[in-house]
Amino acid sequence: MITRRNLLSGMAAAGLMHGLPFAGPNAMAKAQDDWARLFKDALADNPLLLGWQGVDGAPLESGALNITGAWPKDLSGRFFRNGPAIHERFGKRFRHWFDADGMIQEFRIANGQVRHRGRVIDTPKRRQETAAGKQLFSGFGTHVSGGPAVRGPDTLNTANISMLHHGDELMALWEAGSPTLINAETLAANGFKQWLPDLKGAPFTAHPKTDPDGTLWAFGYSALPRPTLLLYHVDAQGEVKSVAAVKVDYTGLPHDFVVTAKHVVIILPPLILDRDALQEPNVTFLDAHRWQPELGTRVLIADKSDLSKQRWAQLPPGFFFHHGNAWEEADGTIRLDLCWSKGPDLLFGALRNVMRGDITPAGNGSPHYASVKLPPGRDGVIDVSGDVMEFTKVAPSTVGQRHNYVYGLSAAAADTFPFNRLVKRNLASGATEIYAFGGHIIAEEHVFVPRPSQKAEDDGWLIGTHLDTQKAITNLAVFDAQAVSDGPLATAALPYPLPLGFHGIFVADT
Repeated sequence: MITRRNLLSGMAAAGLMHGLPFAGPNAMAKAQDDWARLFKDALADNPLLLGWQGVDGAPLESGALNITGAWPKDLSGRFFRNGPAIHERFGKRFRHWFDADGMIQEFRIANGQVRHRGRVIDTPKRRQETAAGKQLFSGFGTHVSGGPAVRGPDTLNTANISMLHHGDELMALWEAGSPTLINAETLAANGFKQWLPDLKGAPFTAHPKTDPDGTLWAFGYSALPRPTLLLYHVDAQGEVKSVAAVKVDYTGLPHDFVVTAKHVVIILPPLILDRDALQEPNVTFLDAHRWQPELGTRVLIADKSDLSKQRWAQLPPGFFFHHGNAWEEADGTIRLDLCWSKGPDLLFGALRNVMRGDITPAGNGSPHYASVKLPPGRDGVIDVSGDVMEFTKVAPSTVGQRHNYVYGLSAAAADTFPFNRLVKRNLASGATEIYAFGGHIIAEEHVFVPRPSQKAEDDGWLIGTHLDTQKAITNLAVFDAQAVSDGPLATAALPYPLPLGFHGIFVADT
């Protein structure tokens, strides 16, 4: 394990203490207001675009929501979601779904009633742009010229991907920089979380994993100037136990990972940053990446008991946003599931095109359920026999353990984007239970909430939001996880639509 001094030196050498060099105007657009006009015109003809219209930044607050069905009385707590929200600022529209500042959606559930609050996360980046009255900073797929100096990753931090509740702290997660601390009562941003003094501004994943005993595992990646992964081990109280830095040939823009009882497993797709392209005038950080399937997919496997003990495996090429879970067999073979795509078409295509009003197919980026086998001492094999599946979740009690079910979203056709079906997959049989919301509905991630007296792996609920583009409202739905195809047990209707987001957590009342 590296010492704190070596960690600091390694971070400086890897560029983790410096800014991310986003550069160049997006080659797909010349005038910043073109996309705002294109989107407005397209929305008038296609209501499915409502989820990407965005909000103006004002707080959202409801009274008790109108509920259809019977909300489970023993389901009590707060359901938080996060995602990009203000897609247009100062008359200029962002060029990628990933670029807008985040917005927390809180659903307070108690005594069979549901109330909603929505708050845009007022990050330092947002405050600086508000004071200037204009966009100042470039993003993942959006260029803004002539802005102030970027002094570190958190200069660009939009806090817009997910949420974490750990060690009595509530945080909004990005992945290129620090978690943003959130006041649990007001939902106001309260500065950046520093896990250690030497980790200021260090990247921290939007998908940390929590063992059943409360131990937290996470990673972070930096592509410049030297591709590097950080591995985090944090105890149940929020104290950092160890951090390891791993130099790699490329990072591949990993978004998710898995843990077993003994190992941390990070999969790096062959999406390679072209450093020279960053110097060209018409290239963003996203556009500077090159898909190189001939390299295959690299897998880092680190020992939980000593993160400096690592080995590598190889998989066939593929691109991945989200994983399911992983476990270890008696002989050391690691099994895991993930959402596998042939390539990054979804990232470069549909997730960008929708910002100008084009809902395009996922193409080769269409994600399918896949199972992976990593035998000890040998390269892995992958079975991509499953149907379309994304935004995968498992029961929290199974993290790092053998599991029987994976829950996620799907669509009627293989290359359809966005998604409108909720799916429960039985890993032993391959059978799926499906609930179809309807063609005018866009479904979002559903998380598994165990019943207080959970007796089986699937003894619990699935809770998540969906956007009804005909009624122009967002609904919160709860499903019995043992009877997904029966439809929602209850639905709570908001009086307004919410911008489509990414990920959420449920924090049960104690």
